[in-house]
Amino acid sequence: MRPLEGITVLDFTQAYSGPYCAMNLADYGARVIKVERIETGDQSRFWNPYAANGNSGYFAVYNRNKEGIAVDMSEPEGKEVIKRLYGKVDVVLENFKFGTLDKLGLGYEEMKKVNPDIIFASITGFGQTGPLKTNTAYDNVIECMSGFMEMTGFPEYPPLRSGASVADSYTGLTMALAIVLACYDKKRTGKGRRIDVAMLDTMFATIEDAVLAYALTGKEISRTGNAKPREIVPYDTYYCADDFIAVGINDESMWPDFCEAIEMPELEKDPRYATNDLRCENFESFTALMRDCFKDKECAWLMKRFAMYNIPATPIVDPVDAMTHPQMLARDMIIEIEDPNVGRFKAFGIPVKFSGTPGYVKKPSPLLGENSRDVLEEAGYSQEEIEKLITDEIIGVPETAPAE
Repeated sequence: MRPLEGITVLDFTQAYSGPYCAMNLADYGARVIKVERIETGDQSRFWNPYAANGNSGYFAVYNRNKEGIAVDMSEPEGKEVIKRLYGKVDVVLENFKFGTLDKLGLGYEEMKKVNPDIIFASITGFGQTGPLKTNTAYDNVIECMSGFMEMTGFPEYPPLRSGASVADSYTGLTMALAIVLACYDKKRTGKGRRIDVAMLDTMFATIEDAVLAYALTGKEISRTGNAKPREIVPYDTYYCADDFIAVGINDESMWPDFCEAIEMPELEKDPRYATNDLRCENFESFTALMRDCFKDKECAWLMKRFAMYNIPATPIVDPVDAMTHPQMLARDMIIEIEDPNVGRFKAFGIPVKFSGTPGYVKKPSPLLGENSRDVLEEAGYSQEEIEKLITDEIIGVPETAPAE
């Protein structure tokens, strides 16, 4: 039995942050019923990368372990379907633009009429309050507006967006945590909660020392490349004879070993670099010295030396190499999924390892409307009523059933 079995989530989300949240809940056992538009479904069904058959691998991986229904919520009969489902679930998750469910007559107040103790969780760019609450946002906008992008990259170049959609990922994980907390709270109090998670809030909360530094010292902090010159030195990426290598130490006890590892023991007592504060103060000269030291040494030799002295270090690993790294494989972080939309493919695994009750991928992403009949039957609809809803194009079902 997985940790979240027994919790049912009605998932209206699409694109990334919401589906990523729901995927994490589903991986750990929650029953997630994904609601999609009857004709087109989730927009990410049309996002790269595509499999050879033209279907989206993106949709397949972020919607694994979910059931799927397709409903026309603009029609009264479709609204009634959703209201019935409100009475059968523990959590409703949505990432519509602010106020969309209210305009459809399906907002929180309507939910509470059917299910007073429901947990209603909303992801938006800017939250349910404030002057920007009605604005649309994407990852790049949030990274820029939160200050995250200003801190990313090298000072002599323009700010950079991160290589992955971290605003979406962080927001999805934050909401997953919030839902689990609300479920725990409901178990104690019997009450549901309204959860409001904004992408902007989530990213602003991740920029570490920038806010603290200004609040405490009045100093503004900008991007510093791969180094942390105000906090820890060495903590940087250096070019060696055949590759880049990242290395760092986190306390003074590691400094003598670092000096031995790079075969410069004389640095240990050098009055310019003998303490972390001095190395921070003399960051420019220290960096020049390290660049000169590393440039003629091969990465494999450096890695062997750092391992000998237990200094954290790694060569740069690209995503393809990461997929076959022995540590990734040992941790089951690469799994294979057989999906009716894209066939068999490799995807990232489940990062949290529970003893006794591990998460796992039980089923692939749903075809559009794959579970419409079963879910409506559970909600109390007769077979005749379900067939009429299909004929009237209120609910959608796949043209062909997925292969067993």
